[in-house]
Amino acid sequence: MTSAPTAPSGGTAPAGLASRLFASGALSFFLLGMLPALYGVALPVWSDSFGLADGQGGTLLATYNAGAVLAVVAGILGVPGLSMRPSLASVTLGAVGLALGATWGLLLLGGFVAGLGYGVLSVSVNRRFLQEFGARGPGMVALVNGVYGLGSILSPLIFLWAGSAPPAVFWAVAGLAALAMALTRPEPFRGAPLGLPPLGPRLLILLFLFGAIVLEADLIGYGASALVDLGFSEPNAARLVSVFFVAFVAGRLGLAAVSHRLPPDLTFLGAVAGVTACTALAAFVSPAWGFVLSGAFAAIGFPAFFVWSMRLLGPDPRMGAAVLCAGLLGGTLGPIALRPILGAVGEEGLFWILSVFGAVLTIVLSALLPRLRRLPPR
Repeated sequence: MTSAPTAPSGGTAPAGLASRLFASGALSFFLLGMLPALYGVALPVWSDSFGLADGQGGTLLATYNAGAVLAVVAGILGVPGLSMRPSLASVTLGAVGLALGATWGLLLLGGFVAGLGYGVLSVSVNRRFLQEFGARGPGMVALVNGVYGLGSILSPLIFLWAGSAPPAVFWAVAGLAALAMALTRPEPFRGAPLGLPPLGPRLLILLFLFGAIVLEADLIGYGASALVDLGFSEPNAARLVSVFFVAFVAGRLGLAAVSHRLPPDLTFLGAVAGVTACTALAAFVSPAWGFVLSGAFAAIGFPAFFVWSMRLLGPDPRMGAAVLCAGLLGGTLGPIALRPILGAVGEEGLFWILSVFGAVLTIVLSALLPRLRRLPPR
């Protein structure tokens, strides 16, 4: 009989879905998936309550993302104490501020504090799941990221069930975040030194994640507008976006079931190639089918890359933060860079533009992957 796998700290790896780590991590990621979607449905209510000008509500999203980026940068620099419990406390406090909602300034502060928690949780949960679940780690990373998608899908429905009242929903978020914090066991201190992680050519693989997240963010950000410009009605485009996210969650849950049999580097390559093929399908054959199917392939890119990159970059917590930073940059800069291009060619050109970009990314990754596979793990 083989011995049970051990966690890096030397103890026995958690017992799968029955462990406190899975319960707290899954609940944490469900909440993180909820928050951005809740902002979207709550902003019209807050705009009316505070008499905000058009576009001013987007400041809340900016402050939330700023908090996340600040937390990730702190992780890259090796700031100590960035673990699940403090980050869940941050999400709890931020949600309380959003629930109170006494002033617009308090809402912005609440969003910023919740964003700090998002940045730390995204790194620490992925890292702990990969390291502490032993051989099941890659599948558990995919599974918990699928739970994130469930939070994004269900949160607007929860908002409607609560009578479209932001305070009720954010009090519930605060309570669930406090519950997740209570379930989380103290994390052993990991002595990453202060300062930037070791720099080297291996960090260039982060450019591939940047490109993959650009594809994902542009599909999510402009997919509905592109479908409308291609002749779909707004209600039909909205339905296709919903099905896209269903495919997205299904892709991550499916990856969780089979990831132990698939090399993560080839899985990531398949994700990029799959998105490329689907955007080409959307551009030249069927916009509806191509867009919806792209969700399943876009979903598996980040979990597969995270597993692959940790093997190449090593277990240093700062490297996990660097991976998330590359993803955040791709999600932020991709839509910004594409906006003037779509302004020139029309939003109906989204799919063929992404198919060309994806094809270049796929070719470069395919050419370099044999050499990358020969590098020893750290």
